[in-house]
Parts: sequence; structure tokens; C-alpha cells
Amino acid sequence: MHARRTAAVAVLLLASLSGTAHADDAPAGVSLAVPAYFAPGELWEQVAQPGVGIIVANPFSGPGKDFDPGYAQAIADARAAGVTVLGYVATGYLGSTGRATRLGETTPLAWLAQAQQDVARWYELYGEHGLGGVFLDEVQNVCGPGNAYSDTYRALDESIKSLHRGAFTVINPGIGTDQCYADIADVSLTFEGTYETYQGWQPPAWQRGLDPRRFWHLVHATATQDQMTEALRLGRERAAGHMYVTPDVLANPWDTLPDYWQAELDAARSPDTTAPARPGPARAVKRGPTTLTLAWRPSPGAVGYDVHVNGLRVAGTAGRVPAVTLKNLDPGTKHAITIKARDAAGNASPASTAVPVRTRRADPEPPTTPDGLSADQVKVASARLTWAHTRDTAWYDVLMDGRRLLRLPAALLPADSSVPVSGLTPATSYTFTVVARDASGNESAPARPLTVTTTEPSGDPISEQTGSVTDTGATYQARYNLPFDFHHVYIDHDNDAATGFAVAGIGADYLIENSWYYRHTGTGWNWTPVDLNPLVSSADDLFVWRVPLTGAHRVVFHGSGSSPETYGPVITVS
Repeated sequence: MHARRTAAVAVLLLASLSGTAHADDAPAGVSLAVPAYFAPGELWEQVAQPGVGIIVANPFSGPGKDFDPGYAQAIADARAAGVTVLGYVATGYLGSTGRATRLGETTPLAWLAQAQQDVARWYELYGEHGLGGVFLDEVQNVCGPGNAYSDTYRALDESIKSLHRGAFTVINPGIGTDQCYADIADVSLTFEGTYETYQGWQPPAWQRGLDPRRFWHLVHATATQDQMTEALRLGRERAAGHMYVTPDVLANPWDTLPDYWQAELDAARSPDTTAPARPGPARAVKRGPTTLTLAWRPSPGAVGYDVHVNGLRVAGTAGRVPAVTLKNLDPGTKHAITIKARDAAGNASPASTAVPVRTRRADPEPPTTPDGLSADQVKVASARLTWAHTRDTAWYDVLMDGRRLLRLPAALLPADSSVPVSGLTPATSYTFTVVARDASGNESAPARPLTVTTTEPSGDPISEQTGSVTDTGATYQARYNLPFDFHHVYIDHDNDAATGFAVAGIGADYLIENSWYYRHTGTGWNWTPVDLNPLVSSADDLFVWRVPLTGAHRVVFHGSGSSPETYGPVITVS
């Protein structure tokens, strides 16, 4: 909190400290949060029940391109059971590790644009079926130079919540973060690892005293029911409000449910089912055109509060302090505000009395209309957009066929940059425009519409497939002529179809997927990441990879995702 508080806020904060004395004595409950990386069916039915707070849906390392009625029904059923379903979206560590987007780019802007497009696709496909928000994976855990990483993730979170009101967001660094991430997303997944590692792990000191429901721990390789019980005990001790424990192991610990699943549900529940008292009504301490700073009388025993605007939960407090600042509201608009308190057992209070609060009017001068909207590098499924930047602009909205696709922060958008748009359909026309938004919520008139027509695919889906070996490594090359999300090279290094992963007539000992490199371990689809970025370039859809493998061997190129799955012929690399 800023040191210069108003007297009203100071009184409320002092009241909050005197009203939470018995919160630490209440039996803590854990909300199970499950990465359900399996197809809808019996396992989903077992997960979608009381005791589970979050399910992460992941049809194809993201939403995929096409509507799946099985997922739509599973999401709707989970929503009816009171479970929040989140759609999986990769953020590639913003390219800081060399992780490339589907278009082969590694800049934070490219990843920001791709993540927003995946979010838009999730809501387009499953929004009306009860999708509750998004799970942002592959998140950096450090602030970055000049807070560049945390600022980009904060902008991504704000754009999601402003374009999709009521969206619940989770970030997954899988490790403790710097404190610059404290106000980003509703939940941070700050541990993802084995039971053995979890026994000696401790969360960052800055998390102490905050609302446990802001943090999530995933513990795998937890072999026995006794270990599961101990992991949940450690999670409560370390103030994790969300957990999931499984005996499954890498490479994918999230494709099954534990054989002790019912016991885990029982162990996670708290015997305390008494809801905390209703908090006092919210009052506006400060009002802006798009922001409201609110405070309220606290509820004894509360460890956190949820804030609802016009019936939708839009924010939560970081801890017990009964105050919050809401962002990205509509200017000059009356908003009905209610508050719910939550205790350590996870019980929610009745909602406070609804209070109408009006944001201030926007300033009278909207930004000027962006000029010079143009497109280049128009391909089978992508294009790059450029426009002239305007003064007094906080955000640029990119609309595609009348729907808001992107909301990009002007501060993170270099004046000479172009914005990639991917996931388009071949030989299809799209109409784009851009709107500038200022900090007070004003919108400019839209830029002159631009029609872009993607190109026809030419030749085979995968062409120009070659490879070569030197004394220091192997180089592979192929042109992907369709809009594949995943560009694979399966590598049979020992030339033995009986070892490795059986695919297309070979036994793959290694796998390249876009800019990731894996070694096959165990049986079936089990891959261990290798610390190497094999992608050399992907200009004009000609992908070139290099790995430290020598000797003659066999490879198969493969594409999947937005286009029909395609395998090339087996070729020998020598």
C-alpha cells in the first residue's frame, strides 16, 4: 500500500487487523486443481465434482483450431458442478529461453500476440459452454531487464480480463517467482516437481501471510497414499490453497488420475464448513475513468476476499487487507459491487450488500485514428500487420472480422514493429482494423479496414526434406506448406525400429518439436527435454534444425495441429 492513505482506508485497514485473530486457528482446506491432460470421458467425470476447484483443459497443447463437442460438453458439465475450467495457453517464457512461436519467432511481442490469439480462440470455441478463464504455461519467474518480463505478463493478464470479463487466470512458472509477479493473475503455480523435491522446498519469503488461494503446488512421483497425505500436509504448512498430487511421472504426469484419487479428495477437505461472516459493503475510496479503489469492513477470520462487479468475479485481494483497486472498467458507467470473504478452510461468505459505484467520465479527447494499416509476409495461414502509432495511446486493439483479437500495450510495442497474426485459414479473406485506446478508456475511430487474403497451399504439405551429418552434428531441413502448429522431426539414431518410440516405420530415439528437443525414455510417448534449442531458422516456412548427433541415421518429418496430420517419407541422413 502507498504510504499516503486516506483516513477512511487507514481505519478500515486497522479494523482488518483486529478482525482476523482466529483465522490461523481454522482448519485449512485445499482446493484440488487438476491439469486434466486427457480426453473428455470417464476421467473428466471423476474430476468434475465438489472438492475440485480448477480443471485445466488441454486438447492439443492449446485450444486447437476446430470445435470439439466432447470438450464443450465436459466444460459445461464441470461448470454445472461448480468447477472452473481453464484453457491451456503456452507463453514460451516470452522467448527468453529460445522457445519459438508457431511462426518461428522468439520476441516477447510475438509470444504476447500468439498467446492472445490462443485465448481468443478458446473463448470463440468454448466461451458459451462455460469456459472460466485461461492457464498460462511456460511463464518466466524473474522480473527481467527493466521488469520487461513481468510487465509483459501483467499486460497479457490485463488484456485477457478486459476483453473477457470475469476470466480467471493462472500463471505457471512452476517455481517461486520474484515479487514483481505478486499482482499478476489470480493464482500463481509456484511449485511443479517431484515429491522428493517438495519435501525440502520452501516458497519465497514474500508470499508469507498472503491468501493461500493465490498459490498452487503440483507434486508428481508421489508413489503412495501416505506420501500423498504428507504432501497435502506440507502444502497446507506452506500456504498453498490449490494442490494436486499424483503418482504419475515425467514426461507427462498429468495424463492419468491417481489410484488414490478418492482418498486425495477426502484428505483435501477441511472439517470446517462454517462460512465467514458477510463483509461490509464496499465504498469507493478513489475513482478514475477505468479504475476504482475500494475498501470495506472486514470479516473476522477471512484470509482473502473476492470482488464481484455486476455479478462477475473480477478480482481477489492478495491477503486479508479489505481493499482492492479494480482496473479496465468502462468509463462513466455505474457498476454494482459486492464482496465475498473466504476463510482458511476455503469457505465463502454470503455476498455483501450490492453498492452501485460509478467510474468517472473519460477525458474529452480520444486518441487520433491509427493510420497506414498494412500487411506484409502474407502466407498460407499468417500475416504481419503494421500501422502508424498515435499519441496519447495506452492500448491498441486489433479487430479481425469485427471481433477484438488483440489488445496490445502501446508501451511494449516499438514504433517500427509489426504484429504477427497466425492460425488463419488458407485461401481465405479477413478484414482487419485497429483502434487506439487511451488511459481513460476513450477509443479512437477505427483505422481504415484492410482486407488480407491468405495464399493457396502449393505443392506437397511437407517438401524439400533433406538432412546431412558432419563430425559435429546433424542438420535437417523441410518446408511446411500448410499451417501446422507443430513441426516435428522424429529421429531414429540407432536405426533400430524396435527401440524408441514407434512411428511411421521407425523407432524414434529423439524428437524435435518446433524449437524443443527431446530424448525418448521409457516406453510409449515418454520424452525427456534436452537443454538445447535446435531451431536454426524458419524463414518462408523453411525450417532448419541442427542437433549434436553423428553417424548415418533415419528421420521422418511430421506436421500436425491446425492442418491435417501429415508424415513425410523416411529419409536417411548421412
